[in-house]
Amino acid sequence: MVQMARARRLGQLVEYLVPAVLGRDPTFVPAFLWNYRAFATTQQVLDLLLTRYGCVFPYAEEDGGPVDQRKKAILAILGMWLDQCPEDFSQPPEFPCLGTLLAYLRLSFPGSDLERQAQLLLLELESREPTEAEAEGKEDSGWVMWVHGEETGLCHTEKSC
Repeated sequence: MVQMARARRLGQLVEYLVPAVLGRDPTFVPAFLWNYRAFATTQQVLDLLLTRYGCVFPYAEEDGGPVDQRKKAILAILGMWLDQCPEDFSQPPEFPCLGTLLAYLRLSFPGSDLERQAQLLLLELESREPTEAEAEGKEDSGWVMWVHGEETGLCHTEKSC
């Protein structure tokens, strides 16, 4: 019962991230990013965020419309997260959260500064020698990027793709 309440509360907090950015609530996102680890994992938050807001195709709408505003808000949230808490994406040896983030950015924000920043972090992390304990901590994010002809997508393995 307690876990269900926590999961529901986490979902509500993640769902509020985009409205907080759009509504000019400047303290919510940084406060959430500094505190969520007390009750959730990076993978849980990333999964909820990507599931809630899904893929936003780069050509989805003209500048200034609701989809464009949501795209900018998502990019701002992910940018703050990567800037302020890069360690959240540093789970060796395969960095599943960073891989999920990169797949999402490649699909929704190809060529963006944030995609380049995430790629540089991945290169930096891969160049480090893993410790023995890190090498044993392999984790799968559950997110898969698919390509069918000219279409691409990002899908969680627990959902039907």
